[in-house]
Formats: sequence, structure tokens, C-alpha cells
Amino acid sequence: MTKVRRSLLKDTVLVETYVGEGAYGPVYAAAKAVSCNVRMKRRLVKTADGVESVDLPVLTAHPDDAASFTPETRLTIAARASTVLGVEPFTFRGQTSHVEVSCS
Repeated sequence: MTKVRRSLLKDTVLVETYVGEGAYGPVYAAAKAVSCNVRMKRRLVKTADGVESVDLPVLTAHPDDAASFTPETRLTIAARASTVLGVEPFTFRGQTSHVEVSCS
């Protein structure tokens, strides 16, 4: 299994990676554009703190971009604000082909 080709990732999202808490609230890295595929899907997911949520957008991204999608990261998908709930890598025989990002 090989990594998903970037040429197959047709959508672009604006990603502001969550880096921690500051004196005035959450701190985010500078926004950057990341190529991925966006699907609108309803499913029940658990956030990092155990709260159940119904997510809508699900992103398929290149595994090299996985570090950009930490929980609580802010996303702009087609002019709609969203937040990363979780990231699931798809691995076969030790190689990650893509990551699936669940959003709120």
C-alpha cells in the first residue's frame, strides 16, 4: 500500500493548528492551506475528552499533513468554520496511506 497521491486530493481547507493555551485563551499557528478530500457525513464520534458528538465534515488527507490536524485545530472548509475532533491514520504493513480527520 502506498500513500495517497496528492493529485487525488481535490479540495483545499484552511488549517490553523492548535498549539496550546496562552494567557488569553487558545493559541493557534498561522493559517495554511492543505489539500484534502472533504466528505459530508454524519456519524457519532468521541472527542479527546470523551464527549460524544455528531460530526459532519470528514477529511481525507495525506499522511505527511497529519501533524497539522491536532484536536481543537480550527478549520475553514468552504467558508464554514469547523474544529478537529479526532484523527485516524489508515496503516497497512507499517505504512500509513492516508489520515481521516473528523470535524465538528
